[in-house]
Amino acid sequence: MDDITMEIRTRLDDLFRNYTPSRALTELKEELVGDLTEAASERVNDGMQPDKAIAETISQIGDLDSLLKEVVEDSARDAATGRNRQRESQAKQPSQSSVHAGKLHITDNQVTWGDRVLVDSDKDRVDLGNLVQVEGDHVSVANGLIDVNGDHVTVNGQKPERTLVTSLKLVNTQTFAVTDLANVAIDYQDAAVKLGAASGKAIVVNEYMSRDNDRFHLRATRVGDTLTIQQGERPRLWPVHIRVEILLPTDLTGHVTVEAGNGSLEMSDFQSAIFLAAHATNGRVRLFHTAVDRLDLTVTNGAIKIDELKSTTYSIRSDNGAVTLGSLTGKGAVETINGAIRVTNQSGDLQVNSRNGGVRVDGMNGQLICIARNGGVRVKGLTGDGDIRARNGRVSAQVTGNMKVQSHGNVSLEVPVGQAYRFDLRNEEGTVRAPRDAHFKLDDRHHKIGCVGENPDMAVTVDSRQGTVEIN
Repeated sequence: MDDITMEIRTRLDDLFRNYTPSRALTELKEELVGDLTEAASERVNDGMQPDKAIAETISQIGDLDSLLKEVVEDSARDAATGRNRQRESQAKQPSQSSVHAGKLHITDNQVTWGDRVLVDSDKDRVDLGNLVQVEGDHVSVANGLIDVNGDHVTVNGQKPERTLVTSLKLVNTQTFAVTDLANVAIDYQDAAVKLGAASGKAIVVNEYMSRDNDRFHLRATRVGDTLTIQQGERPRLWPVHIRVEILLPTDLTGHVTVEAGNGSLEMSDFQSAIFLAAHATNGRVRLFHTAVDRLDLTVTNGAIKIDELKSTTYSIRSDNGAVTLGSLTGKGAVETINGAIRVTNQSGDLQVNSRNGGVRVDGMNGQLICIARNGGVRVKGLTGDGDIRARNGRVSAQVTGNMKVQSHGNVSLEVPVGQAYRFDLRNEEGTVRAPRDAHFKLDDRHHKIGCVGENPDMAVTVDSRQGTVEIN
């Protein structure tokens, strides 16, 4: 657990310990920890001190104590009648699961608190007050601190620049021949790093700094077929802001490694048959319009955004930060420890592994393997087979090939009209719903086996512990 998450959890624990523990309070706290951590981390990435970032983020919530009191009172008053209300709702709407807990009302497509709609999946809307608001492609976090409207993004009212800092002066330029070169090792521990395409056949390094001193310039060595480029000395008293442009020839081959310590890492408008292995410690990573033979990208603290990547194989991992991928070609593996994963328009097989964060795949041609330990899974536009394993979270998927789902919660699958398929749907503690035109070999409340249509060549298998399993 990182320091920001630990501090936020500690502060919330101090507030929550004044109330009798309940499932509703636990779920609310976990949601707050995740949302507050993400918002505070964004401020830290923008240069704010962690303590101040945490304090300002928490202050955006407003009167949290009143909300806690209301949740506790409603949970205590309605605990005895909650199950009856759930049964009545399920009887009136047999095709939709429903949960009541005081003012909280959850169905498959809506979450309401009294008369207020918090989540409406049919309209892609989320309204959590000042904390989070979503309306289609428009997302507002922390009362507008972070605002995303389609491709337009602002942070604290300002649009982030794709280019790195432009106010620094060019203080050093060096070129390196690539003849008989097989390995390039780049190491900058305190700088914003940008990789791009060189116009010629040599490697060009441009260093921009707020203060010029020969001691701060890069150090380069070549031994055999290996070139090493390292950041120069770093001042101990007065800080120096540094950004570096490293331009690589497009005909470069071999292995390129990049170590970026404290600073952003960007690569754009580059195509080459290299094996790129990059690691960023603290800072966001962005790749645009890039094609490489192989990509291995790891980020310790920071979000990852990739748009238009072509690679035979790619591996992407973020320890703390969301991963957003769009228009990718190649066999991929994506993993996060703390952060959501969003993939749009993937061509090629894909394996996704999220420990804490939801997964959303929209538009994919290939075989999908998805593992989500804590977070929901939503798959749309998949052309190919799917294997989804979700420990805690709802699974929603469109099925066009063989589909296997293992889940501890609700599962909703959609099969195109006219598609013939076999199914084996099991739910240990909840109900199973199959299409009315299905032919059954086993028709039990918790287990249904059968098929839809004639000569089915596609199989759908679901194994769930609780909730509702349904296939349409």
